[in-house]
Amino acid sequence: MSPATTALLSAVADMQQQGSGPGFAATFPPQRSRVAEMRRRTAETLRDWKVPRQDAEDITLAVSELVTNSVVHGRGAVCVVVRQVDAEIWVEVTDGNPEPAKVKNADPDDTSGRGMFLAAVFARRVEVSDDGYTTTAVFALTGGQR
Repeated sequence: MSPATTALLSAVADMQQQGSGPGFAATFPPQRSRVAEMRRRTAETLRDWKVPRQDAEDITLAVSELVTNSVVHGRGAVCVVVRQVDAEIWVEVTDGNPEPAKVKNADPDDTSGRGMFLAAVFARRVEVSDDGYTTTAVFALTGGQR
């Protein structure tokens, strides 16, 4: 079973357990068109959850960057999980590349290479799983509109 499929099944099981917060999970082939789809789905979900506007924009941007990173640099299927855990939003992106995602120092003229940096700026914390397949960004909600 691929890392993305394993992540999807685990996320669905976690969300079905009693006491877990709302969320969604999706697995798809590594196609650039899926980045926009995940961005839209995340924005809609956060709006439904009444996440403050600025928080939702930051989280949606991070989802876009993390999914783009998996589509471009990952291997095989990509799994995206967005869930609410208490007053936090957790975003998990899994692909089949065991090479962990890393923050890079992009030059001002570079057209890419800022995805992990942007996720780290907006998130309370960003972690990569021990096996390197999953990047998790955790966002604390501000509780108000900015």
